[in-house]
Amino acid sequence: MTMISDLPNDLEAEILSRVPAKSLSRLKTTCKRWYALFRDPKFVVKNKKLGRAVRESILLTNHGDVCSVAGDLHDTVVNTPIEVSGKLTSLKGSNDFDFAEIFHCDGLMLCSELGNDRLVVWNPCTGQTRNIKARTSFQTNQTYALGYSTSSPSGHSYKILRYFDYRNDQEVWVPQCEIYDLSSDSWRVLDSFPLDYIMFRDGISLKGDTYWVAGHNESGYFMMKFDFTTERFVCLPLPIPIERFEDRFVLSVVRDEKLAVLLIDDSSDYLSYDRSEAMRIWVSNKISEDEDANKDLSWRSDLVLEVDFDNYSKNFRSFLLDEENKVAILCCGIEFVGEYYTTIIYIIGEDMLKEVYTGTITASRSHSPLVITYVPSLVRI
Repeated sequence: MTMISDLPNDLEAEILSRVPAKSLSRLKTTCKRWYALFRDPKFVVKNKKLGRAVRESILLTNHGDVCSVAGDLHDTVVNTPIEVSGKLTSLKGSNDFDFAEIFHCDGLMLCSELGNDRLVVWNPCTGQTRNIKARTSFQTNQTYALGYSTSSPSGHSYKILRYFDYRNDQEVWVPQCEIYDLSSDSWRVLDSFPLDYIMFRDGISLKGDTYWVAGHNESGYFMMKFDFTTERFVCLPLPIPIERFEDRFVLSVVRDEKLAVLLIDDSSDYLSYDRSEAMRIWVSNKISEDEDANKDLSWRSDLVLEVDFDNYSKNFRSFLLDEENKVAILCCGIEFVGEYYTTIIYIIGEDMLKEVYTGTITASRSHSPLVITYVPSLVRI
């Protein structure tokens, strides 16, 4: 009987390139040839294109644990509870790592620690980690993003964007933007940085670039994109004009192809007992790595829901959309009286709002929980 090891090396590599990355990671110690093959950048790129995309999900709870979530949340069955396992251990040193934020791109996670004392890039599939040293001291009020440039002939070149404010010698707060290049292991200041507005919520990554909602109450709000190839900020339109910060909005990505915007529109006066609210989700046209093909960004309204304000928490920062079934996963956090902090996950759809996960713990601090879905990758960092 012919075994895979009896095949020519090029045919063997062709077959293996179609196997999911997580399965390949388990096989890397099978032999030296496979170990070297799975680290080859050309094979990694080919596996990302041809390998069967088996998505995974993780949950950053509002008390700082990072947990594995069973299955692909983009295809969640409405009547099936979401299974959340224990704390992930594939991040080396995670027992003493106090997670504050996680930023995702291309199967890689950029993790910041509470107090901004540490910054780590982590591949959950391979378990590989990389500690990042700051060019200057880490600040308490800063924004991160993880992305990649497509101009490198050897494939994706991964970078970190860091935006923060600092007080200069004249006691004036000045914004500054820095870029860290993983290939050169170095920071540099981004000179052309005309950012005179605030970036709200967490950035989301699509095709190597990062998107935020940005603006301020005087000029309104818009979508801001950072292009990691050109290293420039680009202003893009939101589906509808947003003039108030009280309108709550969150960005998401639909199957690594499209952008989605969730907006909770509180149409009542904030002193009113009658809180009439609508939750709307818009989906963009497909986004590609070809910048010229993305000049005409368009939106369509995919889901409109009337929401009972009293029956669920609105302290949320992430959602996922099942576009086919018009169902969304909404991740929320609640702080009860005392020191009890709760992470709740809802499935919402037309005429439906169902709680599918609740986790409560006593903790000394809290932040909004985050759910991430991604395709595992063999990318080396």
